[in-house]
Amino acid sequence: MTIPIMIGWPQLVLFLLAVVGLGLLISCALSLWRRTVMLFDEDTRKRIMMRRRKFRWLHGIGGIILLLLGVSMLWLTLLIQTYISLGSDIRVAQVYATSIANMPHMMSVELKLYNQRGQQTSDSTYLVRGDEWMLEGDIIKFPTWLNVLGLHSGYKLTRLEGRYDNPTMEANDKHTVIVLNGGDDNFFTTVQEEAWLSPVIEAGYGSSTFIRADGRTYNVLVSQTGLYAEPAR
Repeated sequence: MTIPIMIGWPQLVLFLLAVVGLGLLISCALSLWRRTVMLFDEDTRKRIMMRRRKFRWLHGIGGIILLLLGVSMLWLTLLIQTYISLGSDIRVAQVYATSIANMPHMMSVELKLYNQRGQQTSDSTYLVRGDEWMLEGDIIKFPTWLNVLGLHSGYKLTRLEGRYDNPTMEANDKHTVIVLNGGDDNFFTTVQEEAWLSPVIEAGYGSSTFIRADGRTYNVLVSQTGLYAEPAR
């Protein structure tokens, strides 16, 4: 199971914005209070500085402006980071599938796998029964507040299969099932059974994407919610 942490320069910039916003909120609170008061002692003829808190209504407008500015910057930081996190899809595979002449319902499928850094880890070709290729995987979904912090949904490709266009053949004919990466692991099984008890795991489930063997190359990507395929550019 791969659980990427998507942190780069955009997240660092947003972190600095969040710090500035928090600083503005603190400055707002301090601006509304006066910490020192000067008193004159008649007996000693000396000025005495006494520390106490007194609300300064004259600075209320400035404080409200700082408050709104600070809250706006924090809100904008969270909003942008959520967009960056949810839009940070990862390519996990590339598939090139063609039907084989004179062999009905049989495909040649070239499958390239990639790690979370975009580096190719394998390149294999399989004979697969069916008219469509299908990649399956396990997904562990985290709450949005963890996505905001840069934590991507966990994923693991587990199978390459073939599908028939004809429902009758799909129900009765032989299928090709190729196990990838050792299949489901104990960690995913445990998450599936106990995800509803965990405050940091929203769900654990299987995901798949399938496309007809049309002689085109497709990239398979994993989003925060599951697998999908798109034509390679």
